Amino acid sequence: MPLVARVSLQAQKVVREAFEDLERTLTTSDRASLKDTTLQDVRKAAYIIEDQLGQQQSLRNMRRLMPLFAGLEHYLKAIEVLCNGTPYLPLIWAPIKLVLTVALEYVEAFEKTIKAYARIAEPLARFKLLNHEFLAKSQAIQETLAVFCSDILRFHKEAYQFVRRSSKFLKGIRLVQKSVGPHMAVRKKTHGIIWGFLK
Repeated sequence: MPLVARVSLQAQKVVREAFEDLERTLTTSDRASLKDTTLQDVRKAAYIIEDQLGQQQSLRNMRRLMPLFAGLEHYLKAIEVLCNGTPYLPLIWAPIKLVLTVALEYVEAFEKTIKAYARIAEPLARFKLLNHEFLAKSQAIQETLAVFCSDILRFHKEAYQFVRRSSKFLKGIRLVQKSVGPHMAVRKKTHGIIWGFLK
């Protein structure tokens, strides 16, 4: 007799709360841009970013993310039962595209983000070895998968906040440099004139 899939209410609650927490962190426009993002879209974005970095002659080895994408495909099969009928599934991978795109302008933040996402790939690779039908039917395992999902989403939240703060900080510095720049030029010119008179 085949096992009947029953979804753990506790697991669903953990997943729902994690998704709602991530959604509260995202701006309205960022949330809308992630809505229908597929894992394939994220993969394509990584290739596009790699091309952009190549044109700038600052490649960052985006291949480090390929094990992450493969692991997410395996994890997707396991977590699907918990996200079935919800809008949550794309948020397991879509923030990667957003975070990388925002971090692209800031090499240090970008590099740290790539390294961190590459580390997530290790535990995800283990899902390839598991029987997904059994996973979906065991409520205890569903609850473990939900906690893992919650951890991934919490990481997305932290990464998003990190790159958004970095971008705001660096934009602020650029604005200050832009507004101070003309004043500094005048100051240098004045300083040169004064020193010319004093010689």
